[in-house]
Amino acid sequence: MRKQSWRVIVILLVTFAVLIAGVFLRGQLSHHAQRNSVPTLVQKRPDHFSTRQKRSFINRVGTPAVKLYLKNRQVLPSVVIAQAILESQFGTSELTTTANNLFGIKGTYHGQSVQFYTREVENGKSIKVLAQFRKYPNLAASIADHNQLVSEKFIKAKNILSYRKSTRLLQANGYATDPHYAAKLNRLIVKYQLSRYDLKAINERV
Repeated sequence: MRKQSWRVIVILLVTFAVLIAGVFLRGQLSHHAQRNSVPTLVQKRPDHFSTRQKRSFINRVGTPAVKLYLKNRQVLPSVVIAQAILESQFGTSELTTTANNLFGIKGTYHGQSVQFYTREVENGKSIKVLAQFRKYPNLAASIADHNQLVSEKFIKAKNILSYRKSTRLLQANGYATDPHYAAKLNRLIVKYQLSRYDLKAINERV
């Protein structure tokens, strides 16, 4: 009788251990599946786009960027366009097509957001992190929100006429973790002659 009791206890203990292991394994698999369901932002090379595609995108961003500069005299259009090119790869990034987010701005917009894995630089090393990005109803809202964010936190001075000073302020005030961010923007501005939008904005009147 005593042997049977011990046998029952052992069976119950083994059953309990198997159940606990099953619950733990299920949780791990669920977490792994959830993690894998979140896409990773992947950028395309600029040379994958035709001259027509690039020109069209630059004009789409440049027109509202000029209008915004005329209102607040803060973020030069060339900087806005260069950031849009770099962050969205001429508007083709998954973040842009999914959430109309041209600039990779994190957080929420009127309670709307999407999640992506992305690469960031910490202590000189590139790491993969899960981040929450703002979701916009359209590109115009993305450009206007970017302008407001930059004006409030990164380029607070008005009437800046030098795009190099603007990109330097973005870098110095921590807009991006990439230590070469300002240099990349400067190269894009020169390559695509984006300063012509600055001249248009500076010379126009509201």
